[in-house]
Amino acid sequence: MERKELIKLWYISYFPKVASFISKRGGTLEDAKDIFQESLMILYEKRNTEFNLNEKAYLFGICKNLWFKHLNNISKLQNETIDFKEESEPSVDENRLLKLLNSAGKKCMRLLQRFYYDNQKTEIIREEFGFSSNHSTAVQKYKCLEKIRETVKQNSLRYESFFE
Repeated sequence: MERKELIKLWYISYFPKVASFISKRGGTLEDAKDIFQESLMILYEKRNTEFNLNEKAYLFGICKNLWFKHLNNISKLQNETIDFKEESEPSVDENRLLKLLNSAGKKCMRLLQRFYYDNQKTEIIREEFGFSSNHSTAVQKYKCLEKIRETVKQNSLRYESFFE
């Protein structure tokens, strides 16, 4: 089956259950779309491996894990108190992180900032950046994240590297 047809089939077959799951746990339709999109990319990559898997169960499991991770990240952000000092110099750790993020390029940095820091809706980001659809917006976000992941891999960086 062609990739486009396969993804369309997955959306029709599995998205309603995922959207319902996320909605019951305080999420929006946009949240469900973002989680489902990320899950589809993971499933599509795993589908090309040699082992067989129950696509529906695997996809739903990915969605659940991503949603709980998302909720956990939101919870952590809400519990943190950050003391911003005017005209303070960035720490060595902040400089490392900014350098890593900048390695993906200014457009990627702006795109990720809109998604994660500004919590902008996909439609608004799509219009701002001139993407043709919400799907292409999500794909571009994924590509930006992959650029950063690849930089981390190439430099053999670990999470702990930023907090030494």
